[in-house]
Order: sequence, then C-alpha cells, then structure tokens
Amino acid sequence: MSNFDLDEPNGHSYAEVMKTEVSPEDYVDSGSVSPDERPFYRPDEYYTFYPYNNKLFTRVVEFEKRKQISYPSARGLYVAEILLLEYCSHGKYPKPKAGYPGFWWFEYGLRDIGHALESLEKRGFIRWASKKGCLHGLNVAVLKQILANAGLPENGRKNELIDRIVSDIPEEQIVIPDYVPKYELTDTGKKELEENGYIPYIHKNNKSILINIWEINKLFPDGNATNWRKVVGEMEEDRLGINMADAAPVPDNENGVPVTGEDIRRHLADMQETIKKGIRTKGDGYNEEAKGLELKAAGRDREALVYLFISIGKRFAAPALYKETAVILRRYGLYKEELSVIDTGIEVLTTAGLYNGEMISRREKLLELIIKKARVPLRWS
Repeated sequence: MSNFDLDEPNGHSYAEVMKTEVSPEDYVDSGSVSPDERPFYRPDEYYTFYPYNNKLFTRVVEFEKRKQISYPSARGLYVAEILLLEYCSHGKYPKPKAGYPGFWWFEYGLRDIGHALESLEKRGFIRWASKKGCLHGLNVAVLKQILANAGLPENGRKNELIDRIVSDIPEEQIVIPDYVPKYELTDTGKKELEENGYIPYIHKNNKSILINIWEINKLFPDGNATNWRKVVGEMEEDRLGINMADAAPVPDNENGVPVTGEDIRRHLADMQETIKKGIRTKGDGYNEEAKGLELKAAGRDREALVYLFISIGKRFAAPALYKETAVILRRYGLYKEELSVIDTGIEVLTTAGLYNGEMISRREKLLELIIKKARVPLRWS
C-alpha cells in the first residue's frame, strides 16, 4: 500500500495538501540551514532528484504539509521528530560523521535537521550530553585513545572501556579527538520514544515487513500508540505469518549499550515458539535469510537471529546463512550455539553438494578458542 493511496486524517486529503504546484527550485533551498551544518548535507542539487531512479521526484511531502495529513503523538510530536529521538538516543546527532542521510527529505520531508533538533531541545525532549554521555557513540579505537591519553589500560570490550573512562577519568579531563557535542534524550524524550516505538521499528524494517509507517500512524488518531507492538505484530502475522513486533525487545537502555550473551540467550528462549512456527511456514528459508541479514546489517542482532534460525530450521543451503549467524553468536561469546550452527551448516551444505572449507576451518578455530577459554583439555567427538 502506498501512502499516496490513503485517506489522510485531520480533515485533509493527500490531494488537497499537494495541489499547490511545486517547482524543483523549492526542493534545493538550504537557506535555513546553519552554515556550520551545511557540510553535513549533500549538495542542493541532490535534493531535486529521487535517489533511486535519478528522476525528478515531485511527490516529497514536506514536513509542514505532512503534519496536516498525519497524527501527532500524545505529546505533540510527529513521525519525523520521533525518529530524530531514536538517532539522538544513540549519540549520533547533530552533525553525524557520515552526514545526514537523504531519507530525512525524501521520506519524511525534513530539509533542515539542525533546526528540527533545536526545536526538540526547546520542548524538553533532548538536551546536550556530557562527554561521558557521548561515549557510546564512539568506536573502540577512539575509546582506547582516550584511555591511552589518560595513562590507563586499553584492554577489554567496548562496555569495559567505557566503564573505565567513566569511573577513572573526570569529565573535564576526557579528551575526545575531534569532539562534537551530541544530544541525549531527557526522561520525557525516552518516554516518548518508548511509547511510539513503531516509528523506528518500521523505519528500520520497512523493506522486509512491507508495512507503511503512515498506515500505522493512521491507527493512532488520539496519539496513544502504547500498544503498537500488538497492532504491528498482528499485521505482520497477517501479511508474513510471523509476529516479530509483539515480542520485539525493549531497547536495552537510552545509551544504546550493546546487549550481552545472556540477553541473546534469553531472547531466543522467549522466541522459541515463534521460531518453531516460522519453520513450519511455507518456503525454503530464502526470505527468512534475507530478512535476517538485513536486520543484522541494521544492528538488530536479536531480531536477526530469530529469522536466521527459522531459515536454518528449514535447512536452507546457503553458506552465508550459517557464516553470518555464526558471526553474530561469536560477537556475544555464544560458542556452544555457534558450534551447533556450524555443524548444522556443514551437514546441510555437504548434503546439497556445497563443500565449504571455510566452515570447516571456522569449526576448527572455534574448538581451539573453546579449549583456550576453558583452560582445560577437552575431547570432542
């Protein structure tokens, strides 16, 4: 379903809102963008073209027009603004290193992200984070450099590095290379994002779940979307045969701290019935593999594993399926689960005539790692 086919709310139809003739020049205007923000956007000409087919795209619904044909949340925020909270919750905005993606304009009608963020700050949804509050948005190499500058040990995983910085280095002595202040959510912002979680959920998964974000927004005319998991989950059940949203985990915390191996185990245990049901659905596992890999690329490892295990349960013969599943499990130190996936992969691929030396080599190295971790001799049949 296209958002252009919907009868829009608030007394305005899509046709009414878009009836004013718009010229391409209107799209390139960056006059409101602050000079220090402009390097984080693409050239103005980019915003006159639809990025997927290089044609003039005259159906972008500008944010102010979108407000006339969509419903705000109970606190008065619109879809694009709530999605901005998601990016602020991970310490990425303003001035993201890779620049502002084009989807802010083409999908949500926002041309000036900086001033939209300032508006959210004025209304109490975000605030400037301390340096310690920005640490989760930094990569491991930068965290180690901060520790090295302070003469502290650089060993450990990302969470351990952050904990060491927070506990051992005073705020004023933290030196972050090329430091750019970032926003974080206030308590109000956290609540807003939690209650309207369908927006980041559908934004990240819209290619695989085939559900339109404006379609869901229309289902909450009073702004109360607290039951979005049930609503979206039932829609997924109807269209895909698998309810992922209803059991989708709540974000671990507002700082985007990575989940642990135990979190993964717990989630997979909770999703066992969903996985079993998914395995019994029609198909050879190709679609589930594709969805799982897409979720993995988006950093949604727990959801990715559900789809990947469904595909494995269907014994889909694709080397990437077993390799990428093993990569996720290794990331969280789930060696036993990884070994099981590799063994299944070797069996399935061999039966399909797809000998895979990489999988066999990975198994050997994994056994060495398990023995090293255990620090005792082990025998494996």
